[in-house]
Amino acid sequence: MALDKNPISPKTSSPSSARLWEERISNVFKKESEIHFDHLPPLCVFQVPKLLIHQNPQAYTPQLVGMGPYHHLMPELYHMERYKLAAIKQILDPSQILNFQHIVVDKLKQMDPMIRACYSRFMDLQEGTLAWIIAIDGLFLIHVLHTLSSYDDFRGSGCLSGDNILTRDIILLENQIPVVLLKEILNLVELSSPFDEVFLMLLRFCEAHSPLKISMESRNFFNDSRQPLHLLDLMYHLIVKDKSPESCVEVPIQEIQKGSPETKLIVNEEDDDDQDQDMFESFEEIIDFVESVGPKPTRMIIKPVKDVTNVIPWTTISGLFRTATKIDGDDEDEITIPSVASLWRYARVKCSPILQGGSICNIEFDEHEATLYLPVITLNSCSEVILRNLVAYEASMLKSTLEFARYVNLMNGIVDTAEDVRMLRQNGVIKGTSTLSDQETADLFNGMKRFFTKPDKRSNIEVAIKKVNEYYDRRMIVRLYRRMKKNADVSWKILALVSFILTLAMLAFQTFCESFSCSRFWGA
Repeated sequence: MALDKNPISPKTSSPSSARLWEERISNVFKKESEIHFDHLPPLCVFQVPKLLIHQNPQAYTPQLVGMGPYHHLMPELYHMERYKLAAIKQILDPSQILNFQHIVVDKLKQMDPMIRACYSRFMDLQEGTLAWIIAIDGLFLIHVLHTLSSYDDFRGSGCLSGDNILTRDIILLENQIPVVLLKEILNLVELSSPFDEVFLMLLRFCEAHSPLKISMESRNFFNDSRQPLHLLDLMYHLIVKDKSPESCVEVPIQEIQKGSPETKLIVNEEDDDDQDQDMFESFEEIIDFVESVGPKPTRMIIKPVKDVTNVIPWTTISGLFRTATKIDGDDEDEITIPSVASLWRYARVKCSPILQGGSICNIEFDEHEATLYLPVITLNSCSEVILRNLVAYEASMLKSTLEFARYVNLMNGIVDTAEDVRMLRQNGVIKGTSTLSDQETADLFNGMKRFFTKPDKRSNIEVAIKKVNEYYDRRMIVRLYRRMKKNADVSWKILALVSFILTLAMLAFQTFCESFSCSRFWGA
């Protein structure tokens, strides 16, 4: 049965579907009447916000294996079913395989409300179907993690290790299997591996594939009273080291207009071009109206004016004036901060790695040393998918600080070209670029548009950005460069406007002379 967000709607409803809905609601109402909702697990597997999917849909969609009810039943991923079953047979006894439905599936069916409480999307699945999906994918994930952790060199070559498709699919937000369900499955099959060992497998996976280095301090964040919700949640908190209370409730990201105070995180979308187009279409309508109602001499003057306006690049001319106040490439797609190359070339500001494996909470700018300290980031072909899904998960939580989104904004702002990447790699801030060229790494950061977040004076990242900009703005060479550039831009725009007015005047004068024979006054 396929997933459907709106299984019964006025357009698709029928007597049979209405009866199915009534039967399902009746069963759920009876079964859940005695459930204490305080004892249900937290909501932790969210849908990726539409605004983020619009940027790069493939970064949030499984390419090889679907994990959990969101993507398990995708027809293009059916070929992995036999591999999942083969993996499960390797960790179960023959007797458990023969009685798998009785031992695991039937017990999971009884926990149907608990399973559905973990997922934010409505799932039009019968209890048995959902139980089979969780049982198969949960055991398959345990097998994969065990296989990965069996390698002595976790980053070495291997069919399941490194930056491959399976790795990227396991970390996807919509592919997560909640830890609370993994624990239930382990108890049902009575595997020799305790949950502590499974948690160690999750931890080793995060250490091997996290773009940012994980310190021993962040390991201690999880204990008996605070366990990870799923694999992506573990990686996120190991990176961010957020000490706030556990966030369990989704805050959907609505398509609110840019600048709304209720927007938690939103991707920049430009609309200036549409406004300009509407303005110039109105201008053309005015010219057509004057030509239609005016006298014959007026029409003769308007005709060449229309011919000229049709070939003039109005959008380009308007863009010159609309961006007149943007200096040094200050674009809304990026935060306001110079690139790595510009910081070094004009202000001798160096970007260096944080000592002793610091995280994003240790980002700072030392004015005395003229150094911006950044955490070491390791990149490969899976890094963009991991970064995007970490941002998506952070945006879905209720009490997240959005520090990771701010970090991605910072990297997007200081990396513009391959030269910026080369300098960061030489300084030790970026590592693992053997699989990615400098240009590909620059494209990775530039492809992630700015995530708009609420200002937070407590954020060390925003404080560092402010200090860098103030230090950079005080440099004499920067001030002279900006003044010269601004004067040159203003002069060019004035010249373009004067040239345009003179051209229109000459065309109007030529039309007048052709209509009224100016040769009578000035000779041949």
